[in-house]
Amino acid sequence: MPRIPRVEDDVLKKIRKDIEDIEKRSARAHEISAVIKNTMQIDLHESTIRGRFIEMGIPLRGGQEPPPTLNDVFKDPVIEKPAEKSERKSPSKRQYNVPDEMKKYIPLKEMFVNYIERPVDKRLALHYNLGKYPLTQGKQGTGKTFSHAYYAFQEQLPFFLFSCHEEFRLMHLYGDKTIEGGNVKFIEGSFVKASQSPSVILFDEINAVGNEGTWDFHALLQNKELFVKDADNGRGRTYVLHPDCKIGFAQNPRSVKYIGGSIKPSNFLGRCTFLTYPEFTKREIMSAIKKKFAKMSKDDVISFTKFYFACLENIDKNDIPVDISIRQLNNVIDLWLNGMDLKEAIEDGMTSILDAISQSASKESFFRLAQGVWESLITNGQQPVKTEEEEVQFSMMDLLLR
Repeated sequence: MPRIPRVEDDVLKKIRKDIEDIEKRSARAHEISAVIKNTMQIDLHESTIRGRFIEMGIPLRGGQEPPPTLNDVFKDPVIEKPAEKSERKSPSKRQYNVPDEMKKYIPLKEMFVNYIERPVDKRLALHYNLGKYPLTQGKQGTGKTFSHAYYAFQEQLPFFLFSCHEEFRLMHLYGDKTIEGGNVKFIEGSFVKASQSPSVILFDEINAVGNEGTWDFHALLQNKELFVKDADNGRGRTYVLHPDCKIGFAQNPRSVKYIGGSIKPSNFLGRCTFLTYPEFTKREIMSAIKKKFAKMSKDDVISFTKFYFACLENIDKNDIPVDISIRQLNNVIDLWLNGMDLKEAIEDGMTSILDAISQSASKESFFRLAQGVWESLITNGQQPVKTEEEEVQFSMMDLLLR
Protein backbone atom coordinates (compact mmCIF):
# COMPACT_ATOMS: atom_id res chain seq x y z
CA MET A 1 0.00 0.00 0.00
CA PRO A 2 1.56 3.35 -1.00
CA ARG A 3 2.46 5.73 1.79
CA ILE A 4 0.25 8.84 2.09
CA PRO A 5 2.39 11.99 1.68
CA ARG A 6 2.55 14.12 4.83
CA VAL A 7 0.78 17.46 4.80
CA GLU A 8 2.85 20.00 6.72
CA ASP A 9 1.41 21.79 9.79
CA ASP A 10 1.71 25.20 8.15
CA VAL A 11 -0.35 24.00 5.21
CA LEU A 12 -3.08 22.64 7.48
CA LYS A 13 -3.24 25.91 9.42
CA LYS A 14 -3.41 27.99 6.19
CA ILE A 15 -6.25 25.89 4.79
CA ARG A 16 -8.12 26.19 8.08
CA LYS A 17 -7.65 29.98 8.15
CA ASP A 18 -8.80 30.37 4.53
CA ILE A 19 -11.99 28.45 5.27
CA GLU A 20 -12.71 30.44 8.44
CA ASP A 21 -12.10 33.77 6.64
CA ILE A 22 -14.68 32.84 4.00
CA GLU A 23 -17.30 31.11 6.17
CA LYS A 24 -16.90 33.43 9.21
CA ARG A 25 -17.02 30.44 11.54
CA SER A 26 -14.83 27.58 12.72
CA ALA A 27 -13.57 25.27 10.00
CA ARG A 28 -14.72 21.62 9.98
CA ALA A 29 -12.41 18.62 9.56
CA HIS A 30 -14.34 17.34 6.52
CA GLU A 31 -13.97 20.75 4.82
CA ILE A 32 -10.20 20.75 5.31
CA SER A 33 -10.07 17.15 4.04
CA ALA A 34 -11.97 18.10 0.89
CA VAL A 35 -9.61 21.03 0.11
CA ILE A 36 -6.55 18.81 0.55
CA LYS A 37 -8.04 16.18 -1.74
CA ASN A 38 -8.96 18.71 -4.46
CA THR A 39 -5.72 20.69 -4.41
CA MET A 40 -3.11 18.10 -3.43
CA GLN A 41 -4.81 14.83 -4.44
CA ILE A 42 -4.14 13.51 -0.94
CA ASP A 43 -6.91 11.60 0.85
CA LEU A 44 -6.42 12.63 4.52
CA HIS A 45 -9.03 11.22 6.88
CA GLU A 46 -11.04 13.62 9.10
CA SER A 47 -9.91 11.90 12.31
CA THR A 48 -6.28 12.34 11.28
CA ILE A 49 -6.87 16.04 10.67
CA ARG A 50 -8.48 16.47 14.09
CA GLY A 51 -5.58 14.66 15.72
CA ARG A 52 -3.02 16.83 13.94
CA PHE A 53 -4.63 20.03 15.22
CA ILE A 54 -4.81 18.59 18.73
CA GLU A 55 -1.08 17.90 18.55
CA MET A 56 -0.51 21.52 17.51
CA GLY A 57 -2.48 22.70 20.56
CA ILE A 58 -5.21 24.37 18.49
CA PRO A 59 -7.96 21.73 18.25
CA LEU A 60 -10.84 22.20 15.86
CA ARG A 61 -14.21 23.07 17.31
CA GLY A 62 -17.07 20.68 16.74
CA GLY A 63 -20.15 21.37 14.69
CA GLN A 64 -21.68 23.19 17.69
CA GLU A 65 -19.27 25.67 19.21
CA PRO A 66 -18.98 25.57 23.02
CA PRO A 67 -19.76 28.75 24.92
CA PRO A 68 -16.77 31.09 25.30
CA THR A 69 -14.77 30.94 28.51
CA LEU A 70 -13.34 33.92 30.40
CA ASN A 71 -10.02 33.27 28.67
CA ASP A 72 -11.77 33.48 25.30
CA VAL A 73 -13.45 36.75 26.22
CA PHE A 74 -10.26 38.49 27.32
CA LYS A 75 -8.00 36.89 24.71
CA ASP A 76 -6.57 39.12 22.01
CA PRO A 77 -7.38 37.25 18.75
CA VAL A 78 -4.38 38.79 16.98
CA ILE A 79 -1.56 39.11 19.47
CA GLU A 80 -1.16 37.27 22.76
CA LYS A 81 0.22 39.85 25.20
CA PRO A 82 1.82 38.90 28.52
CA ALA A 83 -0.34 39.53 31.57
CA GLU A 84 0.06 43.02 33.00
CA LYS A 85 -0.61 44.23 36.53
CA SER A 86 -3.12 47.02 37.01
CA GLU A 87 -1.60 50.31 38.03
CA ARG A 88 -2.75 51.25 41.53
CA LYS A 89 -2.02 54.50 43.27
CA SER A 90 -3.08 56.65 46.19
CA PRO A 91 -4.38 60.16 45.51
CA SER A 92 -1.85 62.74 46.64
CA LYS A 93 -2.72 65.41 49.20
CA ARG A 94 -4.15 68.54 47.58
CA GLN A 95 -4.14 72.23 48.34
CA TYR A 96 -7.59 73.78 48.05
CA ASN A 97 -8.27 77.40 47.14
CA VAL A 98 -10.68 78.26 49.96
CA PRO A 99 -12.14 81.80 49.81
CA ASP A 100 -11.14 83.98 52.77
CA GLU A 101 -14.75 84.39 53.90
CA MET A 102 -15.09 80.60 54.17
CA LYS A 103 -11.93 79.92 56.16
CA LYS A 104 -13.71 80.65 59.44
CA TYR A 105 -15.61 77.38 58.96
CA ILE A 106 -12.45 75.24 58.91
CA PRO A 107 -12.47 73.08 62.09
CA LEU A 108 -10.06 74.24 64.78
CA LYS A 109 -7.07 72.20 65.83
CA GLU A 110 -8.27 72.26 69.44
CA MET A 111 -11.20 70.03 68.50
CA PHE A 112 -8.89 67.09 67.80
CA VAL A 113 -6.35 67.22 70.60
CA ASN A 114 -7.61 63.89 71.97
CA TYR A 115 -8.66 62.39 68.65
CA ILE A 116 -7.76 58.73 68.06
CA GLU A 117 -7.11 58.21 64.36
CA ARG A 118 -8.23 54.80 63.16
CA PRO A 119 -7.87 52.90 59.85
CA VAL A 120 -11.47 53.77 59.00
CA ASP A 121 -10.51 57.48 58.96
CA LYS A 122 -7.99 56.83 56.20
CA ARG A 123 -10.59 54.88 54.26
CA LEU A 124 -13.04 57.78 54.53
CA ALA A 125 -10.36 60.19 53.28
CA LEU A 126 -9.80 58.00 50.21
CA HIS A 127 -13.54 57.98 49.45
CA TYR A 128 -13.65 61.77 49.62
CA ASN A 129 -10.44 62.27 47.64
CA LEU A 130 -11.79 60.12 44.82
CA GLY A 131 -14.96 62.21 44.59
CA LYS A 132 -17.28 59.62 46.16
CA TYR A 133 -20.27 60.34 48.40
CA PRO A 134 -19.49 58.26 51.52
CA LEU A 135 -22.29 57.17 53.84
CA THR A 136 -20.90 56.27 57.27
CA GLN A 137 -23.01 53.99 59.42
CA GLY A 138 -22.70 52.34 62.80
CA LYS A 139 -23.84 52.47 66.41
CA GLN A 140 -23.96 55.80 68.20
CA GLY A 141 -20.64 56.80 69.68
CA THR A 142 -18.48 55.01 67.10
CA GLY A 143 -17.08 58.28 65.71
CA LYS A 144 -19.04 58.52 62.44
CA THR A 145 -19.76 62.26 62.54
CA PHE A 146 -16.47 63.37 64.06
CA SER A 147 -14.57 61.41 61.43
CA HIS A 148 -15.95 63.67 58.68
CA ALA A 149 -14.96 66.75 60.65
CA TYR A 150 -11.49 65.29 61.17
CA TYR A 151 -11.10 64.83 57.40
CA ALA A 152 -12.10 68.47 56.85
CA PHE A 153 -9.50 69.55 59.43
CA GLN A 154 -6.78 67.42 57.84
CA GLU A 155 -7.53 68.90 54.41
CA GLN A 156 -8.11 72.42 55.82
CA LEU A 157 -11.58 72.60 54.29
CA PRO A 158 -14.67 74.35 55.70
CA PHE A 159 -16.99 71.89 57.43
CA PHE A 160 -20.78 72.15 57.49
CA LEU A 161 -22.98 69.78 59.48
CA PHE A 162 -26.71 69.54 58.78
CA SER A 163 -28.80 67.40 61.12
CA CYS A 164 -31.66 65.80 59.24
CA HIS A 165 -35.22 65.17 60.44
CA GLU A 166 -38.47 63.83 59.03
CA GLU A 167 -39.52 67.12 57.40
CA PHE A 168 -36.01 67.96 56.19
CA ARG A 169 -35.90 69.25 52.60
CA LEU A 170 -32.67 69.87 50.74
CA MET A 171 -34.31 72.58 48.60
CA HIS A 172 -34.93 74.74 51.69
CA LEU A 173 -31.20 74.93 52.44
CA TYR A 174 -30.65 77.02 49.34
CA GLY A 175 -32.85 79.77 50.74
CA ASP A 176 -36.44 80.84 51.27
CA LYS A 177 -38.87 83.60 50.36
CA THR A 178 -39.44 86.52 52.70
CA ILE A 179 -41.24 89.87 52.63
CA GLU A 180 -38.98 92.90 52.31
CA GLY A 181 -40.40 96.39 51.68
CA GLY A 182 -43.74 94.90 50.75
CA ASN A 183 -42.15 92.71 48.08
CA VAL A 184 -41.47 88.98 48.07
CA LYS A 185 -37.72 88.38 48.01
CA PHE A 186 -35.67 85.18 47.92
CA ILE A 187 -32.88 85.14 50.53
CA GLU A 188 -30.12 82.62 49.85
CA GLY A 189 -28.97 80.37 52.70
CA SER A 190 -25.42 79.64 53.80
CA PHE A 191 -25.66 76.29 52.00
CA VAL A 192 -25.25 78.16 48.70
CA LYS A 193 -21.79 79.41 49.66
CA ALA A 194 -20.88 76.03 51.17
CA SER A 195 -21.83 74.10 48.04
CA GLN A 196 -20.20 76.58 45.65
CA SER A 197 -16.73 76.53 47.17
CA PRO A 198 -14.27 73.84 48.38
CA SER A 199 -15.84 72.35 51.53
CA VAL A 200 -17.08 69.24 53.31
CA ILE A 201 -20.85 69.02 53.83
CA LEU A 202 -22.18 66.28 56.11
CA PHE A 203 -25.84 65.33 56.34
CA ASP A 204 -26.20 63.55 59.69
CA GLU A 205 -29.07 61.18 60.51
CA ILE A 206 -29.88 60.94 56.79
CA ASN A 207 -32.26 58.04 57.39
CA ALA A 208 -34.50 60.40 59.36
CA VAL A 209 -35.47 62.08 56.08
CA GLY A 210 -38.70 60.74 54.58
CA ASN A 211 -38.11 58.82 51.37
CA GLU A 212 -40.04 61.44 49.38
CA GLY A 213 -37.36 63.92 50.48
CA THR A 214 -34.48 61.95 48.95
CA TRP A 215 -35.25 62.85 45.32
CA ASP A 216 -33.43 66.18 45.54
CA PHE A 217 -30.40 64.45 47.07
CA HIS A 218 -30.44 61.95 44.23
CA ALA A 219 -30.61 64.74 41.64
CA LEU A 220 -27.78 66.70 43.25
CA LEU A 221 -25.46 63.70 43.50
CA GLN A 222 -26.31 62.52 40.00
CA ASN A 223 -26.13 65.83 38.13
CA LYS A 224 -23.94 67.88 40.53
CA GLU A 225 -26.48 70.68 40.22
CA LEU A 226 -30.00 71.46 41.40
CA PHE A 227 -32.66 73.79 40.02
CA VAL A 228 -34.44 75.87 42.68
CA LYS A 229 -37.60 77.37 41.23
CA ASP A 230 -38.05 80.00 43.99
CA ALA A 231 -34.51 81.38 43.59
CA ASP A 232 -33.75 84.67 41.87
CA ASN A 233 -37.03 86.10 43.17
CA GLY A 234 -39.18 83.50 41.50
CA ARG A 235 -37.34 83.35 38.18
CA GLY A 236 -35.53 80.17 39.22
CA ARG A 237 -31.84 79.34 39.26
CA THR A 238 -29.64 76.31 38.77
CA TYR A 239 -27.04 75.97 41.53
CA VAL A 240 -23.96 74.05 40.36
CA LEU A 241 -21.97 72.05 42.91
CA HIS A 242 -18.33 73.14 43.18
CA PRO A 243 -15.92 70.43 41.92
CA ASP A 244 -14.16 70.42 45.31
CA CYS A 245 -17.35 70.40 47.39
CA LYS A 246 -17.44 67.02 49.12
CA ILE A 247 -20.75 65.64 50.37
CA GLY A 248 -21.07 62.86 52.93
CA PHE A 249 -23.79 61.23 55.02
CA ALA A 250 -24.08 59.49 58.39
CA GLN A 251 -26.73 57.29 59.95
CA ASN A 252 -27.44 54.79 62.71
CA PRO A 253 -28.70 51.56 61.13
CA ARG A 254 -32.18 50.50 62.18
CA SER A 255 -32.13 47.98 65.03
CA VAL A 256 -34.03 47.08 68.19
CA LYS A 257 -32.04 49.86 69.88
CA TYR A 258 -32.51 52.45 67.16
CA ILE A 259 -35.90 52.45 65.46
CA GLY A 260 -35.90 55.99 64.09
CA GLY A 261 -35.84 56.80 60.42
CA SER A 262 -36.53 54.82 57.30
CA ILE A 263 -34.49 52.66 54.97
CA LYS A 264 -33.39 54.74 51.99
CA PRO A 265 -34.41 53.83 48.42
CA SER A 266 -31.83 52.51 45.98
CA ASN A 267 -31.96 55.58 43.73
CA PHE A 268 -30.28 57.46 46.58
CA LEU A 269 -28.14 54.67 48.05
CA GLY A 270 -26.86 53.78 44.57
CA ARG A 271 -25.02 57.12 44.44
CA CYS A 272 -23.10 56.50 47.68
CA THR A 273 -20.19 54.46 48.90
CA PHE A 274 -20.44 52.92 52.37
CA LEU A 275 -18.31 52.71 55.49
CA THR A 276 -19.38 50.81 58.58
CA TYR A 277 -17.74 52.17 61.71
CA PRO A 278 -16.74 49.49 64.22
CA GLU A 279 -16.95 49.90 67.96
CA PHE A 280 -13.80 51.05 69.69
CA THR A 281 -11.48 48.28 70.86
CA LYS A 282 -10.20 48.07 74.44
CA ARG A 283 -6.85 49.39 73.33
CA GLU A 284 -8.46 52.36 71.57
CA ILE A 285 -10.67 53.13 74.59
CA MET A 286 -7.70 53.13 76.92
CA SER A 287 -5.67 55.33 74.59
CA ALA A 288 -8.59 57.75 74.25
CA ILE A 289 -9.06 58.02 78.03
CA LYS A 290 -5.36 58.56 78.56
CA LYS A 291 -5.30 61.35 75.97
CA LYS A 292 -8.45 63.07 77.21
CA PHE A 293 -7.66 62.77 80.91
CA ALA A 294 -3.89 63.07 80.93
CA LYS A 295 -3.61 63.28 84.73
CA MET A 296 -5.39 59.98 85.38
CA SER A 297 -3.25 57.16 86.70
CA LYS A 298 -2.75 54.04 84.61
CA ASP A 299 -4.53 51.98 87.23
CA ASP A 300 -7.68 54.12 87.03
CA VAL A 301 -7.60 54.10 83.22
CA ILE A 302 -7.56 50.30 83.29
CA SER A 303 -10.34 50.09 85.89
CA PHE A 304 -12.69 52.43 84.06
CA THR A 305 -12.05 50.58 80.79
CA LYS A 306 -12.83 47.24 82.43
CA PHE A 307 -16.04 48.64 83.84
CA TYR A 308 -17.10 50.04 80.45
CA PHE A 309 -16.61 46.75 78.60
CA ALA A 310 -18.31 44.82 81.38
CA CYS A 311 -21.35 47.08 80.88
CA LEU A 312 -21.31 46.45 77.12
CA GLU A 313 -21.20 42.71 77.70
CA ASN A 314 -24.07 42.98 80.17
CA ILE A 315 -26.18 44.95 77.65
CA ASP A 316 -25.65 42.36 74.91
CA LYS A 317 -26.16 39.39 77.22
CA ASN A 318 -29.47 40.69 78.58
CA ASP A 319 -30.76 42.31 75.37
CA ILE A 320 -31.10 45.71 77.02
CA PRO A 321 -32.44 48.05 74.28
CA VAL A 322 -29.87 50.83 74.68
CA ASP A 323 -26.37 51.59 73.50
CA ILE A 324 -23.69 53.25 75.58
CA SER A 325 -20.54 54.66 74.10
CA ILE A 326 -17.29 56.34 75.04
CA ARG A 327 -19.33 59.53 75.45
CA GLN A 328 -21.04 58.12 78.53
CA LEU A 329 -17.75 56.79 79.88
CA ASN A 330 -16.16 60.22 79.46
CA ASN A 331 -19.08 61.79 81.32
CA VAL A 332 -18.55 59.43 84.27
CA ILE A 333 -14.82 60.12 84.42
CA ASP A 334 -15.28 63.86 84.06
CA LEU A 335 -17.79 64.03 86.90
CA TRP A 336 -15.64 61.85 89.15
CA LEU A 337 -12.44 63.79 88.48
CA ASN A 338 -14.26 66.98 89.39
CA GLY A 339 -15.14 65.78 92.86
CA MET A 340 -18.37 63.77 92.54
CA ASP A 341 -18.64 60.46 94.40
CA LEU A 342 -17.93 57.56 92.08
CA LYS A 343 -21.36 55.94 92.46
CA GLU A 344 -23.10 59.24 91.75
CA ALA A 345 -20.82 59.87 88.77
CA ILE A 346 -21.72 56.47 87.32
CA GLU A 347 -25.40 57.13 87.92
CA ASP A 348 -25.44 60.65 86.45
CA GLY A 349 -23.07 59.90 83.57
CA MET A 350 -24.20 56.47 82.48
CA THR A 351 -26.72 54.32 84.33
CA SER A 352 -29.60 56.80 84.43
CA ILE A 353 -29.89 56.36 80.67
CA LEU A 354 -31.81 53.21 81.63
CA ASP A 355 -34.42 55.30 83.43
CA ALA A 356 -34.99 57.17 80.18
CA ILE A 357 -36.01 53.94 78.40
CA SER A 358 -38.02 52.57 81.36
CA GLN A 359 -35.36 49.97 82.25
CA SER A 360 -34.78 51.08 85.84
CA ALA A 361 -34.41 47.51 87.06
CA SER A 362 -31.28 47.13 84.94
CA LYS A 363 -29.46 49.92 86.75
CA GLU A 364 -28.52 47.68 89.63
CA SER A 365 -26.66 45.34 87.29
CA PHE A 366 -24.39 48.23 86.30
CA PHE A 367 -23.62 48.95 89.96
CA ARG A 368 -22.88 45.26 90.58
CA LEU A 369 -20.43 45.38 87.69
CA ALA A 370 -18.78 48.39 89.29
CA GLN A 371 -18.38 46.43 92.50
CA GLY A 372 -16.77 43.63 90.52
CA VAL A 373 -14.23 46.02 89.07
CA TRP A 374 -13.43 47.96 92.24
CA GLU A 375 -12.68 46.13 95.45
CA SER A 376 -15.27 47.73 97.74
CA LEU A 377 -18.68 49.37 97.46
CA ILE A 378 -18.50 52.59 95.47
CA THR A 379 -20.07 54.74 98.12
CA ASN A 380 -18.96 57.56 100.39
CA GLY A 381 -16.56 58.90 97.80
CA GLN A 382 -14.28 55.86 97.84
CA GLN A 383 -11.69 55.96 95.10
CA PRO A 384 -11.23 53.38 92.34
CA VAL A 385 -8.37 51.01 92.90
CA LYS A 386 -6.89 48.33 90.72
CA THR A 387 -7.89 44.71 91.33
CA GLU A 388 -5.15 42.15 91.98
CA GLU A 389 -5.67 40.18 88.78
CA GLU A 390 -6.00 41.97 85.44
CA GLU A 391 -7.07 40.46 82.14
CA VAL A 392 -4.18 39.77 79.77
CA GLN A 393 -5.19 42.41 77.26
CA PHE A 394 -5.38 45.08 79.96
CA SER A 395 -1.99 44.05 81.35
CA MET A 396 -0.55 44.54 77.86
CA MET A 397 -2.11 47.99 77.65
CA ASP A 398 -0.67 48.84 81.07
CA LEU A 399 2.77 48.27 79.60
CA LEU A 400 1.96 50.32 76.49
CA LEU A 401 0.73 53.26 78.55
CA ARG A 402 3.85 53.53 80.68
